[in-house]
Amino acid sequence: MKPILSSLLIVLIVVVFSLAKAPFTEFKVGYFDPEDAKSGLIWGINLGRMIDESLSWSFEFNYYQKTYNRVTTINDIQLGQITPQEQQKELEYKTVIVPLFLKLNWERQLGQGSPLFIRASGGLGWEMVWNKEANYVSGDNSTRFYNGFGWQATAGLGFQISSSANLFLDGFYNGSKVSRNSSTSDVGLPTWEELDISGFGVRAGVSIVGFGW
Repeated sequence: MKPILSSLLIVLIVVVFSLAKAPFTEFKVGYFDPEDAKSGLIWGINLGRMIDESLSWSFEFNYYQKTYNRVTTINDIQLGQITPQEQQKELEYKTVIVPLFLKLNWERQLGQGSPLFIRASGGLGWEMVWNKEANYVSGDNSTRFYNGFGWQATAGLGFQISSSANLFLDGFYNGSKVSRNSSTSDVGLPTWEELDISGFGVRAGVSIVGFGW
């Protein structure tokens, strides 16, 4: 069975690359509001190849990070005309989300000769979350790792700025529930920790045709 699946995968890769045309790269940055985490900036790069004038496939890498610090003032320092404050950090939380997607993209010009494009995409992939907690008061430190299946859908507008580059603005929805610590309870029932990182976001960026792999 495994040799058959491997052969089918090789055939699929050969077919995709035989249909693929010019490479393209997208650089993007935006704002993401996941369900079980604080909202924050998300960065991304999308690498792919054109299939025809409207369709393309790509691999997208995203990076989100949000940090929270609890800082208290312990003393005011009198230095003539200025009064700096001595502060201490008690807690630090850092959450990192890395979604990876294989995507199918669609783009269509809005009227002949128009610089405006409508765009949409859908992707399937795997999402990973690292949550680091540092308690400087108690000395406790821990890192939790979650992972699981994810999907993403986007829609937006593009504006042509040259023969090979577009600026774009997309809205997107990320759907994923990641988990960790799969185990069994005392009564024999399956248990796990789950984190819902589904949510809406918006991103802007630039797409460059002819640049990439």
